[in-house]
Amino acid sequence: MTAVRGTPTGGRTTEPDAVRQPTPTTLVVRQLVADGAAEPLTEQVHREPPGRGELRLRAEWSLVSPGTELHYLDRSARTGERFPLGYCSAGVVEAVGPQAPGYAPGDRVIAMGWGEAVHSEAVTVPYRLCRHVPHDLDLADAVVAGLAATAVHAVDRAVLEADDEVVVVGAGMVGQLVAQTAAARGIPVTLVDLRPERLRTAAALGLNAADGGSFFATDPPQARPTGGRCVFLCGTGDAGEVIAAAARWADRAPGRPRLVGVGRFAAHIDFSVELGNLDIRYAARCGAGYRDAAYARGLRDVTAPAGEGTVTENLQRALDLIDIGAIRPREMGLPRLPLERAAQAYAELRERPAHPAVLLGYGPHEGRGTP
Repeated sequence: MTAVRGTPTGGRTTEPDAVRQPTPTTLVVRQLVADGAAEPLTEQVHREPPGRGELRLRAEWSLVSPGTELHYLDRSARTGERFPLGYCSAGVVEAVGPQAPGYAPGDRVIAMGWGEAVHSEAVTVPYRLCRHVPHDLDLADAVVAGLAATAVHAVDRAVLEADDEVVVVGAGMVGQLVAQTAAARGIPVTLVDLRPERLRTAAALGLNAADGGSFFATDPPQARPTGGRCVFLCGTGDAGEVIAAAARWADRAPGRPRLVGVGRFAAHIDFSVELGNLDIRYAARCGAGYRDAAYARGLRDVTAPAGEGTVTENLQRALDLIDIGAIRPREMGLPRLPLERAAQAYAELRERPAHPAVLLGYGPHEGRGTP
């Protein structure tokens, strides 16, 4: 659709030689919302000009994060609450608000933020939740960095050593990104899942793959004389049995055994001496400063714990991993659909298809299908 623009209201500049810039106007655009149903609805909203510390983007792509978004759709269906969906967008800067340094109209950027970098034709986002996209990187690949920042944060939380072994349980979107991020450190990684179709891209991603029903039951011989074992738990539902099996597997290495939770699941753990000296950590979101409106708009700074990064730093690191080919969105089999097919995309994601996520497009490229 063609955006509806208001009437510009520019004033005189105090600098006679300055170039007069048009004042941003309100746009009318489409966006996806959860509004009491199991599938998203499309509505028209007014996208205001950027405020202090904000940018407004004309979106080209957004990434559906199935775990988070299906959770909020289900919650909306139960409670009647209303949520704008999405938090990973990529496009071109259309307007820059006051005190948003480093950005200008025409810049290609990624943006993230729940309730801000939503599935919409245009988004207004805090500048510290944006990063410049290299000129030779496709925006459809770059948008994956928003969710990959969660993987970067999770791998930081694991405190991996060079001689460790890693297993990632759950080959959904987050699991595949965690596995690639850990492998980028030169650590052997095995991706396990109960559904073999979810593992079909593992070889193209440079990962080992194993059946989740038998991997922990038939522990391979310990081949590494040093180092520990770390299991990333990236599944959903009841994970009690998986955690018990993963703890036994991790405890068989000579080094430090670790479990790192990522995502939404539930588990009952029997803490006793039989569990061994096991480190358990949880990795929430994507780094220090996320969901902090003052930090995101440059009103205050935050300090990440030692060995970890801010959300801004983690976004950049994720984007760098995509740019150098350590994270490979093109090999993950992500369908690319226009916004008009969003309801279909979410319905298919509920059935846990082979593809772990979907890209929604907002331009002439939007209907290209799966690459």
